[in-house]
Formats: sequence, C-alpha cells, structure tokens
Amino acid sequence: MHKICSAVLFLLSAATLLPAALLAAENPKNPLRFYEDANGSFLQATLGLDLAFFSQGNAWYGNDQGNLGGQKVGSWSESLFRIGLEGSQVLPSTQSLYGRIDVVQANTFGGIDGDATNAGMGDVSWLGIDHAYVGWRSGNLFSSLGHDFLDISFGRQSYTTGTGFIFDNEGCSGFRRAAYYLGSRASADYAAIVRMRSGPWSGDLFYFEDNDVFPSHTRAGGGTLEYAFADKATLGGTFATIESNLPDRDGMRVFDLRGSIKPFAVGHGPKALEPLTLNGEFAREERKHGQDAGIGWYAAISYQWSEVPWKPELTYRYASFNEYYDTLFYGATDWGSWFQGEITGEYDLFSTNLDSHMLRLKVQPVDTLTLNLFYYRFSLYNPAYFAVQDSHYVDEWNLTADWVVNDHLTLSLVGALAVPASGAIARLGGDENWTATMVIVTVRY
Repeated sequence: MHKICSAVLFLLSAATLLPAALLAAENPKNPLRFYEDANGSFLQATLGLDLAFFSQGNAWYGNDQGNLGGQKVGSWSESLFRIGLEGSQVLPSTQSLYGRIDVVQANTFGGIDGDATNAGMGDVSWLGIDHAYVGWRSGNLFSSLGHDFLDISFGRQSYTTGTGFIFDNEGCSGFRRAAYYLGSRASADYAAIVRMRSGPWSGDLFYFEDNDVFPSHTRAGGGTLEYAFADKATLGGTFATIESNLPDRDGMRVFDLRGSIKPFAVGHGPKALEPLTLNGEFAREERKHGQDAGIGWYAAISYQWSEVPWKPELTYRYASFNEYYDTLFYGATDWGSWFQGEITGEYDLFSTNLDSHMLRLKVQPVDTLTLNLFYYRFSLYNPAYFAVQDSHYVDEWNLTADWVVNDHLTLSLVGALAVPASGAIARLGGDENWTATMVIVTVRY
C-alpha cells in the first residue's frame, strides 16, 4: 500500500507540472500550435506522456513462477513519452493535405510485468517511430456528396472498425519494445485507407501490414460499409482477406457484421424506454485447406437514466469465442472492450476459447469523474482444448475511476480481483485470489 501511495504522489506531481508549464504559453487554446492562418491551415507539435504503476498480489493465482518460467510478479512501472508534429494545409474548395509523425520513448522498469514480457531483460527501454502518415481530404470538391466526402491516407497509422472487435491495434508492445500494458507501438507498419462519408452512409477500403514484435508478416485488405439511422440505429459490416506467414492466418477470409439500435426510440414506444440500447457483433473467420472456422460474437443490452443524478448506466453483455477464433488486431476502445477483465483479459485468456458474462454499472458523480464497476463470469468454450474438465474458469471484479482534470490531463485508478474456479485451477495450478491495482496518469497535447 505504501508503494502505491508513493507512486500516486510521484505520478501526480510529474504530470501536473508539465501541463502547468505548457499552459503558460502565449496561446491558451493550443500552446503547442506555432502556425495558423486565416484559412485554417496549421502546424503544431504533439506531446503525450503516460506514466503507470502496477501492483499485483498472488499473480497467476499464486503460481506465477510455474506459469512464467520461474519469474515472480509483484510490482512494476511503465512509461511512454511521445513527441511529434502534425499539420494541415487548406487548398482550394476547402480541400486539405494533412499529416502526422511522432516518436515514442517506452520504458518498463522496477520489476517483471504481469505477462513476464521483460523476463531476462530487466528494465527495458525502446525508442521508435509510431505514427508517420499523410493524407488528403476532399473538402467541398464533391459538394453534392457532402463535406470531406473522400479521405485518403497512407503511412504508419492504425485502422479501426466499430468497437475494435477485429481491427484496432496493428502494432505490438512489450518484450523489447517495453510498456506491455500502455502499448508503445499501435500503428501498422504500413496502411493505406480510403474513407468515404456521405449523409448516413460511410465506407472504407483498407490495406495494412502488421508490425508485430515477432514478425508474422500478416497483411490484410478489405472494405467496411456502415449506415446510420440518425442516432437511433446503425448497421455495418467488414470483409477482409488475410495473408500471413502464420499457417492459421494465411488465406483467411473474415466476415464481420455489427449493429446497434434503440428499439423503442425507433418504434416511438414509451418515452421511459427510449434509452434502451441493443448492440451486437458477429465475426466468422474462414480458413483454407478445410481448417475449422473461428467464430466470435457478442450481444449486449444497456440502459441509461440520464435524468437521474450520477447518470447511471447499466449494461449486460454476453460474448462467445470458439477455440479456433483468432483475435487478429483487436483493441481497447473502452474499459472492457476487448480486453475483457483487467486480469483475465490482459494477462491470461485473450478472447479465444472463452464465454463471458459481463455486468457493468457506470456512473458520473460529476462531469469530470466517471466510475465503472464490472463483474465477469468467465467460462471455457471447450474445456478439453485446454485439457481440463470444468468449463467454469474465473469470476472477476473490476473497479475503475477516470478523473478528467482538464483538457490535457487524466488520472485513472483501477482495482481488480479474480477468483479462480476449477477450470483455472486445473489449467494454471494455482488456487489463490489474484489481485491487481493500477494508477495511470495521461497527458495529451
């Protein structure tokens, strides 16, 4: 506890000094913008700072050394320092050329991380380029189709679909790149994206080459199409073909369908039920040579009492992934998606051979503070695949707090408890409760 308190004080002091110094610059709206003209063209520096402290008790249910090759997990820290340059040049018909480049310095220090990615290396530091891309937007060139109907970009960037269920993070972190949890390298090695937006319709054409720590030379290309029925419903899908040096991925075809609807708002039902929202997604991964297909899907229902103090929102989600499902390039666009559970989803099971029930309560005591309470019940989709008999795997609770101090500074606190059931005990050889605490300070300019 003393270590956690000391780390919180250190991270807060370090993170608050930097924004204070930057806000003293001449332009209070954007202290890092050093050029701007009347047409909207601009050039500015970008800055990111992430500092995190982690502490775990009874990691891997008390058998961390047995599961991590003799490594012992206790506490460790991670940091990211990101600096770059971005800008936009406005052309006739409000067209624009834009671009960004940034360099990231990543560090893991003070101990072995929860997945032992720095085992045998101790403290790890890595310096490299993450984003480096340029693009063009059409402005009013195709005025009948809407402003910025066409957006074409290429370079080192990330491609995201929906909630990041299949595509969000085409890079990889940890190991020699450090900062396993914070994610030092998120962009693809190369990505070309054509985005089209016109009224309720939107669509993408994409191609990217992954940037894994252990090169698999995975390439993906395809398209996405979505339609939004005002703010009451959306329907979309993605198709992709994949080539890779990994036999299970090479020749894969991915079909993904997703949607969201507020049924009582669409059907003009009782006003009290209009906030009720249904969400779902289904992905099928077809492989060549008669290999079994990967299947992953989820269905969720949520309701928010927006007129009630603290604006409580309650969500139930069921997700299922068979033993052949490949998570591909999924990511974390919110707590609980798609790294399910701050213990199970971050360090143990990565949304494959897994069924999960999630119950989430989200509240906002004030506009700048958001609290989440999660309960997960994890079960194995096919226990025999992991050579165990019982499907019940883990019960996990997460508590998160996000405090937006100002436009540039955010503080996040996380506590997690995972209680092993017979499936995890048989598979991992430990039977103690796994606890985790985390403090993250984020600065963005």
